[in-house]
Amino acid sequence: MSTQKEQVLAYVRTNGTITHREAEDTYAITRLAAVIWDLKDLGHQFVEPTKIIKGVNKFGTKCTWAKYEYIGRA
Repeated sequence: MSTQKEQVLAYVRTNGTITHREAEDTYAITRLAAVIWDLKDLGHQFVEPTKIIKGVNKFGTKCTWAKYEYIGRA
């Protein structure tokens, strides 16, 4: 398992969820969806469908982002 997968897995096991911003700020991971895809391929389960959060970015522009919620390993 790659370091990014290990980092994300440890994070969601501790916190339950992860967003792109958390992954980027904490581990400098810019392709969180790809890491989640790989974890799913290894048998880890996340809530489906992925939660979409609506909010405002730092510039005040409305936007959405994914929040991945970890269930466990199949």
